Amino acid sequence: MEEQTGGLRVLVSFTLRVGDRTLEATVSLPQEPVRPLELLPVIFALADAYLSAVIVQVEEQGRRISCRAGCGACCSQLVPVSETEAWHLAQVVASLPPSRQAVVLRRFQRALERLADAGLLERLRDTQALRDLEARRRIGMEYFALGIACPFLEEGNCSIYRDRPLRCREYLVTSPAASCAEPRPETIEMVPLPAKPSEILFCFGDGKGHQATHWLALPLALEWAREHDPVSQPNVPAPEQFRNFLTQLAAPPVAETLS
Repeated sequence: MEEQTGGLRVLVSFTLRVGDRTLEATVSLPQEPVRPLELLPVIFALADAYLSAVIVQVEEQGRRISCRAGCGACCSQLVPVSETEAWHLAQVVASLPPSRQAVVLRRFQRALERLADAGLLERLRDTQALRDLEARRRIGMEYFALGIACPFLEEGNCSIYRDRPLRCREYLVTSPAASCAEPRPETIEMVPLPAKPSEILFCFGDGKGHQATHWLALPLALEWAREHDPVSQPNVPAPEQFRNFLTQLAAPPVAETLS
């Protein structure tokens, strides 16, 4: 990775191995320390490039990604988001015109009410207790059975596509899109990822990736963001943060993944 200083920004060139391909790119970063929240757009762009390289390899093998705008089945799944993404989603909602904002906020509130009625809300407020992979899968299936659409879903399409969480970007299947309406291990063919950017971000609130895993169910994101101030995130030099994230993305997985 090379850095070139220019004005108050730094151009960082890097090479990343993705399967049998090499991803080469340059990003422009501020020189000064920033919070992970401020670096999130760069992380989103890096993740998109990384996932695009994976998709190219899948298609070279003769398989096709079946995810398409309008299918929307995955938008009723339990989507884990990082605390950084929770603040970002709160900013996205706050930037909407008042009439649109009111609609989205009502959807979030209805989702919380549905979860409370089903007895899932308090369990999802303590995701730290869901350390066992099987426990996470069970609550994920309970959530999906409720049919709660993402508050940002509009006529089968994501209304915040550019700002959607990393886990949404990583949900890629080669099985028929219709199968996602009733997902089962024998009917869903997920695209395996060498590493999951979302899981790096779950531990990246310190800008280094050394903290314990923290994630939230998407419907709880705005509630959580209201109760926590992003100024609690440390300021870390942007090039250092990017290097930390890139290093973990390049490393082989060493722990059980979230599903």
